[in-house]
Amino acid sequence: MAVRRQLRRFFEEPRIRGTIVVERPLSPGPPPAPTSEAPPPCYELRADDCAAFQCRGCWAVLGDSLHLCALEERRVGIVVCTRVTGDVLREEALMVGLDGALMGCTYNALSCRSCGSVVGFVLYSAFRDLAYLRGFFCFFKNSISCYLLKSKMVIEASKVKFPAVTLKDEMEKLKESLVMAHMRVELLMNKVEQLRQNNVAENRAVHHTQLP
Repeated sequence: MAVRRQLRRFFEEPRIRGTIVVERPLSPGPPPAPTSEAPPPCYELRADDCAAFQCRGCWAVLGDSLHLCALEERRVGIVVCTRVTGDVLREEALMVGLDGALMGCTYNALSCRSCGSVVGFVLYSAFRDLAYLRGFFCFFKNSISCYLLKSKMVIEASKVKFPAVTLKDEMEKLKESLVMAHMRVELLMNKVEQLRQNNVAENRAVHHTQLP
């Protein structure tokens, strides 16, 4: 009985800073985003479009579409990014989902630094079907709005169909960047070696001219 009481206390009492808090999956309910124009039922974001992700609670900029890195996860209703702005706060407490798509997963909640609204999460551990999301910034579509830079229109992210960006695409870009960096390093090393050889040759020439 004592063990059961301890377990009950562990799962019922909140933990502070660096500990695990067991709770149900995040269920954000931000206010609807006011728009001057009636948005289309579903806007398809093209790969060449650039959109800023804003908090629906205070309109702070949280990220952008240039850092999308995975297919849209519709089961959880999220978009996944590699980078976010300084207005995104990653909570230290580690949460555990009890049901829904995040059941059994542990994660750190993401909140808006300006208004405190919960806007997403970062997975710490997950089952195989969601394991590829670990370490990335996952925004709830219901918690953000998309500001389209070209048309200057604001659309709820839940009404936007995002392009099919995959981690493979990001890996290809990273591979290209690494190849270019490697080529530049090799070029610099060749220049350094050429300068070293020139210095050696000049020193030998000076030494020979100084001999009697």
